[in-house]
Amino acid sequence: MDTPSPCPVDAVLKLLAGPWTTHVLWALQTHGAMRYGALKRAIPGVSSRLLTERLRRLTGAGFVEREVVPTVPPQVSYALSARGRRLGEVLAQLQPIVREWEEEGMGPGVAHGGDL
Repeated sequence: MDTPSPCPVDAVLKLLAGPWTTHVLWALQTHGAMRYGALKRAIPGVSSRLLTERLRRLTGAGFVEREVVPTVPPQVSYALSARGRRLGEVLAQLQPIVREWEEEGMGPGVAHGGDL
């Protein structure tokens, strides 16, 4: 059983630390609403299983909205919610810091292009 953290941002950081999470948020922030296949193509290397799991978690946390158009077959698209857009604004503020650290020679494990 996990002990609750006294840090108020801990739960959000744990969610963001999950594999491919920032990639999903970045793709939706950059491209707007996307259908699953387009989102998968926008994130090379992510498995279908992991992308589905990330979308479920982000939707459950209120960062991503899932819209189903009742056609045959159903059309499902994903977009950032208001909460997700707000989080994207905050994460975008990290980009200058990350670039500065890259220029200082921080290793590739610290920052990669394509993340928020």
